[in-house]
Order: sequence, then C-alpha cells, then structure tokens
Amino acid sequence: MKQWDAFIEATIDAIHFNAEKRELSFDVTCQLESGHRKRLVIDGVDDFVANEMRLQNIIDRIHQYRGDETEAARCLFFLMRGREPEEDELRWPQLVEKLDHVRTGRRVLLEIEPVYGATLIILGENVRLESIGD
Repeated sequence: MKQWDAFIEATIDAIHFNAEKRELSFDVTCQLESGHRKRLVIDGVDDFVANEMRLQNIIDRIHQYRGDETEAARCLFFLMRGREPEEDELRWPQLVEKLDHVRTGRRVLLEIEPVYGATLIILGENVRLESIGD
C-alpha cells in the first residue's frame, strides 16, 4: 500500500498507549522523506502485541491486512493467542468473526515489522497518519 511507503526505513522514536481512549500511536522519523517526522495513530484499539520491539527499531514494512487472506488469519491468530496456528485452528469461530470485521472495514489489522525480527500487530477501529512539527 502506497501510504506506508514513507515508513520504510523509518526509525521508531516513541510509542504511546492511552488506555482510556484506547488509542495507540507511534512517532517515527522517515528517512525516505528527508527526516520528516510522522505519527501513526490507531483509534479504538481492541488488542495489540509488541514482540521484541525496541525504540529506535528501523521499520522494514507495514502491512495492512484486508481479512481475506491466509496471512491475515495467521497474523490475527497470533495476536489473539500468542502463537502460530495449526491449520485447523484457522476456522476458530472467534477468529473468523474478527476476520470478517477486518474484511468489511469495521476493524483495521496492521502489522509493523522492524528490520531486526520484532513485530507489532494491532487490531483497531481506525488508522490515521499525522505530521509532527510541520
């Protein structure tokens, strides 16, 4: 997705979570945009996992799943259960329901993969991009 291209090789500077608002945000410095700073904000967070994440990680890619692919099911299962699924577990009713929410746009499923093997997976209602300091 083109909107995520600016985040390639961006440095994660800060991560904020507001439990009351259910809002998660990431401040990054975008190397491909001459060091401009951006904020990725996810509203209405249902759940998220930060696996081996560290500040100053460099983002390799951001993937927004649409819910109609096997990788979306595997990613969401990992978020919900903390492990990779067995093949028959991809038909788990709670997983199928959440995937349908992603497919229909009621939820957003993002995976942020930094270069060094860490992963962030977020399930929320909405995602938006903001400029910082412009």
